[in-house]
Amino acid sequence: MQVRRSFLKWSLGCVAGMTVPLANANRPLVFGVLNQQSLARTAARWNPVLNHITQKTGLTFSLSMGPTVADTNAMMARGEFDFLFSNHNFRPEFDALYSVIARLAGPPIRGVVAVPEASTATKLRDLAGLRVAFPSRDAFVAYAVPMLAFKKAKVQVEPVFAGTQDAALLMLKAGQVAAAAVNSRFLTQFAAQQGLDYRPVFTSEGFAELPVSAHPRVAAKTVAAVREALLGMNADPEGMQALAASDFPGFAPASEAMYANVRRTYREFD
Repeated sequence: MQVRRSFLKWSLGCVAGMTVPLANANRPLVFGVLNQQSLARTAARWNPVLNHITQKTGLTFSLSMGPTVADTNAMMARGEFDFLFSNHNFRPEFDALYSVIARLAGPPIRGVVAVPEASTATKLRDLAGLRVAFPSRDAFVAYAVPMLAFKKAKVQVEPVFAGTQDAALLMLKAGQVAAAAVNSRFLTQFAAQQGLDYRPVFTSEGFAELPVSAHPRVAAKTVAAVREALLGMNADPEGMQALAASDFPGFAPASEAMYANVRRTYREFD
């Protein structure tokens, strides 16, 4: 038996006395999640959602991600995930590996380069030569988008890779960097929770919230059941409790066409 010691997985297990009509009962469906927050925080947010889907469909899930974004992308490329929460599948080398079935609800997300409220910087040019925190080289909204903006503005900065968006913002709050590039949703949440006073010096165009996608090997009826369970959470009392526990706004319908500007940005960045 192969043991993947380098990857973190949380198995949600089977619901006692419940059959699994839409999938192989001997193998939970693997739900991959892009590295945006710490591993523990990712598990805390997604376990209530996947437990709810299990209750609604009878399917079981194993939440899975690599220790780094690159590891998670490699797992995605190998087809290790049955379902995926990420926008990295729109990169040219991964495009068409998975199909969009839903998205996180809410307004478009934007790449933001933020500075402390007391900073004198007001535009990207003011950060030339300074340290700017990014989650990782693999982040889309928090790296590819702002770095493309720096490139177009002909501004060179010293990138500092914090590992996660939370860590990048903690570096900003501690005064270790002049600015941090992050996802607008995470910035708002972090500022409210941690009392960060900031000012944006760059805000990108809007991109559709991260999608949930399915691997083509997953049976159509299984995909339909998962989509229905996700989209119905905001209209279901138990689903609303799970969303509250996860601090998610819910899930909304989505299509491949909604991510055209993500694909375009990846092409321009590469």
